[in-house]
Amino acid sequence: MKRIILFAVALLCLGSTAVAQRHIEFRWRGIYFVGDGSYLFNLNRTPNESGVADTVSGFMPAFSGGFQFRKEAAVGLGFAYMADPTGAFSQLPLFVELRSHFTRDRLTPYAVLQVGYTLPVGASSEPPVTKIDEGGLYLGIEAGGRFAINRSFALGLHVGYKLLQSNQVIRYDMLNEPVFSETVVLHMLGGGLSLYFGN
Repeated sequence: MKRIILFAVALLCLGSTAVAQRHIEFRWRGIYFVGDGSYLFNLNRTPNESGVADTVSGFMPAFSGGFQFRKEAAVGLGFAYMADPTGAFSQLPLFVELRSHFTRDRLTPYAVLQVGYTLPVGASSEPPVTKIDEGGLYLGIEAGGRFAINRSFALGLHVGYKLLQSNQVIRYDMLNEPVFSETVVLHMLGGGLSLYFGN
């Protein structure tokens, strides 16, 4: 009989611990910061106006911070860096973000919308050179899940879509003379890992 009572008490303790762990939640009101790393590749690889099919892929770290009013509503500012290995489409998006978490459980799905403007920061080093002369619209949409380690630190995994518009992309010839200027829009898919910090 004692063994049965001890077994029942042990089960009760484990069950209450699991329930308590399930209800650990990230702090849902206050200042937040997010560090994010994504790997992206563009979907549209058909020849454009200049007859060039741009293949762009790379790592995009992003950092944002803002204020969370409640679990469903947070607004912040952030910046990212699109690291195109060729340098041709390396750019710096600056954005406003809206962030929403759908439950107060330890594990919660979330969605993010980012809207802003991209600044060109590079050009390809190998001829024929491609260079962004004027940036444009940036749009980011992410969906994923966040797991709270404690009330002020959490991990997240996500997939997403990014639109990077460059209003003036200059194409050079092998003699480094500009020969063509066009607007290029990159439709990019990717995924990554996020670190959340709350106060």
